[in-house]
Amino acid sequence: MRCTALLLALAFWTGEVRAQLIVSGSPAVMVVSGAVAGSAPSVVTNSNTTYSITSPGVGKHAITADINTPMPAGVTLKITLGASGGATSDGAITLSTTAQDVVVGITKAASGLPITYVLSATEAAGVVPLQTRRVTLTLVATPE
Repeated sequence: MRCTALLLALAFWTGEVRAQLIVSGSPAVMVVSGAVAGSAPSVVTNSNTTYSITSPGVGKHAITADINTPMPAGVTLKITLGASGGATSDGAITLSTTAQDVVVGITKAASGLPITYVLSATEAAGVVPLQTRRVTLTLVATPE
């Protein structure tokens, strides 16, 4: 079984206070290459990217994440963002085409926080040709 995903993380300006979310780059290609007989396919983890937030100004902010197209049947891509300064990470979130909170309660600037991607597949996924997904992280103002 072979499943491959190439990820691209983007930085965006959002919100009235002009806070900025900056991502350090894109993770390398992730490939689920197989499994030991009788076991589930291996899981691939990539923690090579980080993010920073410039002064978020007044109020609270959150970071949402989504992907541009659905993952193939039997293939899952999860993302976890680290948090600091009173913000809270929502833990490992399964990415979909619907934006979901990944960090909430952001009130302070932060830098070098980790981004971890986990790609997994079930045996039912079979052989999946090389595919890419664009991961979009958005910094949004939230109600107090």
